[in-house]
Parts: sequence; C-alpha cells; structure tokens
Amino acid sequence: MRSIRTIAILLVLGFSYLGTRGQCLESNFAFQPGERLNYTGYYNWGFIWVAAGEVNLSVGDSEYKGNPAYKITAEGRSLKAFDWFFKLRDTLTSYVDPSTLAPFHFDRQTNEAKYKARHLYDFDYENQVIYSNIRKKSKPALQDTVALTPCTFDLLTVAYYARNINFSNYKKGDKIPLTMLVDNEINSLYIRYLGIDVVKAKNGERFECLKFSPLLVKGTMFKGGEDMTVWMSNDQNRIPIMVEAKVLVGSVKGVLTSYEGLRSTTNSWFKRKHGRMEIAE
Repeated sequence: MRSIRTIAILLVLGFSYLGTRGQCLESNFAFQPGERLNYTGYYNWGFIWVAAGEVNLSVGDSEYKGNPAYKITAEGRSLKAFDWFFKLRDTLTSYVDPSTLAPFHFDRQTNEAKYKARHLYDFDYENQVIYSNIRKKSKPALQDTVALTPCTFDLLTVAYYARNINFSNYKKGDKIPLTMLVDNEINSLYIRYLGIDVVKAKNGERFECLKFSPLLVKGTMFKGGEDMTVWMSNDQNRIPIMVEAKVLVGSVKGVLTSYEGLRSTTNSWFKRKHGRMEIAE
C-alpha cells in the first residue's frame, strides 16, 4: 500500500511547485531561520479520513562550502500504528542562498519499507550545470550532469519560494510558470491561482487563504493535471495550512497541526493560536 508514502511526499512536495541567482526572488518576507511547521497526513479510507503519517519542516542558519546558507529540512514518517504495515522514514535537506533561495545542494534520502535510495544534487551556477549522484539499493551509483536552466528549484526549496510569490499581480485563473528538478529531470510546470478562500478550524475560527492548484506530473501516484488544491494563509507568513489531492486510488490530505518561529506576528492569522491549530475535516 502506497498511501502513507503518498501522504508524506504530498506534504513535502505538494504545497507548491520556482533560480539563476538573484533574478527570481525579489525578497523573502515569509519565513526566517527558527521556523518549524508540523503536519499530519490523512488518507481517505472509504468515507473516513484516517491519520497515517506526519511531516516536519524546519529552517536553520548554516553555511555551504564557506557561503552563508539556510538549511531547510523536511522529515516524513509513517505513524507508529502503521509501521508494521508500511514503515516510512524520508528526509529531504536543502542548502540555499539566503538572499535568493537558489539551491546550493539537495539531498533526498528515501527509506520506505525495503526500498532505500539517495539522490544528491549540487548546483553549479558558474558552469550552469547540476551534478547528480543517485544511489539505489543493490544498484550501482548513477552520476550525471543536467543543464541548469534559469529559476530552477529542487523539490523542497520550491515550496519556500512559492510562499514569497506576489499573488496580487495575478487574477483568478491565471497560470504562474515554475521550473523544478525532479528525479534528475527539469520540468516546466505551473500553478493556477484560484483566488481567496476560507478554511475553518475545529474551534470555529476561520482563516483567509490564498488558494491555488499546481500542475502535477503523471506518474505512480498522480493521474496528472490539476487534481491538487493548496490553501496558504493570506498574511505575511504565507503558511501552507492544508493541501488535498486525488491520487490513483482515493484521496490524501495534509493539515497543519503546529508551528513555531514565525517571521511575522504583526499581520498574522496565527498570533492568537499559541502555536497549535486543528483544521475541520
């Protein structure tokens, strides 16, 4: 069963699907080092949403090859109650330029049941190439180079870039082009802006959100198309609150459960929440 794996990947990758350096980010107003976001993943089992996994996202100050960097980490895991059935422990790590969010290095470690793999990517902006090193269990390592096109992000960094998109420049229905490195290939995708929506928490409080749908690549989990919807807080923090998607079998949903270290408290829907929230199902 791939539902737990799908939930974890959805939470890490799905909140948005945009780096030559200095050209693609006007400013980072949405997050800062010390931020931590925690999500619970649900799978639609018939008519019931069942909690199956969790993802924790964090940002810290660091450096990469002597350059100042943000270290962005995403850790996805199945809940203990599901480990006997499908044990998942995935970790994604990105080192990025603090000014532009252009990736320096991306490391994806996959531990899913008996399947183990590691994808390493180094971004060389001087020579405009990405050096990849892909290792899978019982297979020889694959080393390759990929041409680095302008404004290319990895699977993790792209979500943080999208939090800084100026949606006021777009109308409902507009497509926003994005470029992303996935499994040693660069994909030209987009997100479709769907306007303003409201998400209701279990305590009755409502959160105004920016709503959009990313174009998905057809594969082992998704049918392709725009079968995913993302709700992101319409404030200075731009926190992804909820994401829901159809998969090949059923539906999955990721929900924000707790947070800390937000950059903005003066214009935040979260300033009275004391770090925890529950979204109505």
